[in-house]
Amino acid sequence: MIVSSDIYKILFDKVKEIGIADVYDGWNPIKSKLKKEAAVIVTSTPVSPDTYWERAYVHVNICVPDYLGYVNTERLNEVERLANVWIRDGMTGEYDGSIYRISKDSSGIERDDALKCSYVNLVLLFEILNVR
Repeated sequence: MIVSSDIYKILFDKVKEIGIADVYDGWNPIKSKLKKEAAVIVTSTPVSPDTYWERAYVHVNICVPDYLGYVNTERLNEVERLANVWIRDGMTGEYDGSIYRISKDSSGIERDDALKCSYVNLVLLFEILNVR
């Protein structure tokens, strides 16, 4: 059985694969001005089970700090392109004896003035096979 903290662990490892060193979770988010690239993974509890799949939506925000006081649009473009190929639709895996599938629901760029960064927001559909 996969729970929300397991989803975080799975995506934590996947974010590390693309070279983001600092990864935070929705329970302990970034609280001060960002100095280097980081990711924030916000998970939800799996809901709406049907006969075969439990579903949860997860936000993965890959943050890019401002450069010399300005939005680093060039790096944001690179990160958005990387993020869009990073999660391939239908990516599957196994964790703790359960099969899961991840697909991208949406992506876009957003801004956080308090943290002095912009970020690529990926909304992922995380599905857990509900049979043994």
